[in-house]
Amino acid sequence: MNLHQLIRNMLKFLASIKIPIPAAIGLAFVVCGNFANPVLSQTSQKPNIILINLDDADSELMSPATMAMLYPNLNRFATEGIRFTNLHVTTPLCGPSRACLLRGQYAHNTGIRTNDPFVPRSNGFGGGMRHYFDRGFFENDLSTWMKAAGYRTMMIGKFLHGDVLKIVPTGWDDFYSFLGADYYGAIRFSNQFDPNGEVRHEDVNSYRTRIEAGEIDNLIRAHNNGGTNTPFFMYYAPLAPHNQGPGSPGGMVEAQYMNLWPGLQQQLAPDFNEANIFDKTTVMHSIPLLNSQWQDTASIRNRDRHLAMKTVDDLVGELFETLDELGLTDNTFIMLTSDNGYCNGHHRLFGKSDPFHRSTCVPMYVLGPNVPHGAVANHLLAHIDIAPTIIELAGNTAPPTVDGLSFKPLIIDPISTPERDWRDAVLIENWESRSLQREDHNFGSFALRMFDSVYAEWADGTSEYYKLDSDPFQLRNVIDTIDQNQRDFLASYLRTFRSVPEKPETTISTPFALGEFMNKKAPFSGMAEDDEGISRVALVIRRMSDWQCWNGANWQPGYVRVDAHVTNPGHQLTTWTYDAVPTVTSDEILGIWARAYDVNGFNDSTLPWVIFQIDHSRPTSTIDAPANGAVLDSLAVSGTARDERTVTDVRLVIRNISTGKYWSGTQWVSSWTYLQLPVSASNQRWSYANSDISGNLYISSRAIDDSGNVQATPTSINVVVSN
Repeated sequence: MNLHQLIRNMLKFLASIKIPIPAAIGLAFVVCGNFANPVLSQTSQKPNIILINLDDADSELMSPATMAMLYPNLNRFATEGIRFTNLHVTTPLCGPSRACLLRGQYAHNTGIRTNDPFVPRSNGFGGGMRHYFDRGFFENDLSTWMKAAGYRTMMIGKFLHGDVLKIVPTGWDDFYSFLGADYYGAIRFSNQFDPNGEVRHEDVNSYRTRIEAGEIDNLIRAHNNGGTNTPFFMYYAPLAPHNQGPGSPGGMVEAQYMNLWPGLQQQLAPDFNEANIFDKTTVMHSIPLLNSQWQDTASIRNRDRHLAMKTVDDLVGELFETLDELGLTDNTFIMLTSDNGYCNGHHRLFGKSDPFHRSTCVPMYVLGPNVPHGAVANHLLAHIDIAPTIIELAGNTAPPTVDGLSFKPLIIDPISTPERDWRDAVLIENWESRSLQREDHNFGSFALRMFDSVYAEWADGTSEYYKLDSDPFQLRNVIDTIDQNQRDFLASYLRTFRSVPEKPETTISTPFALGEFMNKKAPFSGMAEDDEGISRVALVIRRMSDWQCWNGANWQPGYVRVDAHVTNPGHQLTTWTYDAVPTVTSDEILGIWARAYDVNGFNDSTLPWVIFQIDHSRPTSTIDAPANGAVLDSLAVSGTARDERTVTDVRLVIRNISTGKYWSGTQWVSSWTYLQLPVSASNQRWSYANSDISGNLYISSRAIDDSGNVQATPTSINVVVSN
């Protein structure tokens, strides 16, 4: 029992025996005696605040049932704190979501729309730590606001995404960041030993969550032993349960837990591998049902995600022990949330960056002084509310630029406001494309998340509406069942969330802004957005050798514009394409300029442009060994892959002619699949060997270059492996 509970119970007892309230208060403190005095002096100060922001932890993964079964330390959040069940991230993607949290703003206001602007999936939109720095946010975010409130600020873990800009942000007294997505042998950038920050490589056997646990303990103890009354704000962002990054040497699970929970199974809800997705955005229509290989991937990933959280549970237990030992528990708020949710085969999807409930809804637990134990609240909240809430807990107010709303009153008294009266809607925004089952899909969308319904507009022109009270798994898009007046209202209401005084913005996705070549088969494409709606996108395509323009059929002198096809005219976000790609020689350099116009005729203030060449050649591959018709004791196949550009990979198909099944890399499956093999940059060779494969086999190879050109006809052989 903490001090507040003790005094409260004492007052109730004294009141029951008719002691007047003023006398009762005085007597309660006398009875509490020496126990009351030191704690009262502590709680008269501002509270310490700790925010734990997990990575890709959906609300199901951190449900009370899961925590009670698997995580005894995290379970204290459910039993001793308050749980908010209806909190949503406004851009469910690592970097943008974290920027939204730290600024308390929607991503269209932060300008941090994507993880990394230097990759094609960003579709030309800005993001990343460089953009965060360039917009002045190092000097003006939650960290600097908390310093202004009198706090020591500590950051441990993942900051935004990638974090390649090696500068210590102004607002953090202690900045201990990890770079990349490796659990073992990760790279650090920290001001622990150098105030300007330094990069160091952790030992390949060191597990990042264990390192962070030690640093958290050391920072809190050092601060407490420093003899200062300054409160601290700690932002801890572990990588768990994020999927393992490419090339991670030790996987995503700490070694001591590799064999834990061998029978842990994913709970297969109705939206897992959804049977019918043709009521949803047309972007999803080409996504096939998950074959056995992808279902195995989901199962393995589910267990790994839970095991990665086991070490976080250990860390949280050590954190509670430290706070108790130092006498800080009664004056410390701790929040537990995540940067986004996660689909693990749900709706046939893997990852996030969509408006579905599993991607946007994240856990939110709060422990601290006067927080009711075991309380549950379903008020509609947003990730952008966290910063203003923390600022208010610290005794200050958030700056007027913040879009979020403090929910401090609900933490102490969740029934003070009826759940449906708290807020009408939250905006969900997405700009990045996603790779799903090895194919890229443009998931650009804006959506309204209301108390128990979702209205979404996709960049391809599709609209969706889900009633979550009767359809919690979003299996039935009922947009066609509501009348036109309601549809018009929802579309108009969505626009009000993005009323920003900016001109329309255009991006060029293909050819990619930093690419030199593009696939000769690919159309020019991009995206455009505006709060009023996009009416048209015009292109200028120039041949750089003579500065002539393309008119849609021929090259001609002078300035000529051609109109692209706008997928979703009149709406705030749209894709655009231009199919009439000009015919040029392979060494000809071209330039594209793109300009969007809104429904009022206004156009971009700046024009995005790309200089590029068209790659006309297709790559080729050979199978050098074994020879066609060979009889082998063990399968070992190798060959070459060549192109005038760079070959990125070879797709190898292995089919058992007798059974008709395909080798997935781990087992034989019924659906067509392939192995994606790297190609050596030094000698253009590839290889694959597996002693477990046998039978009468058909093997084919198909190369792909870095422009996206695919080998026209695969190279193939037939062999017999009898092992």
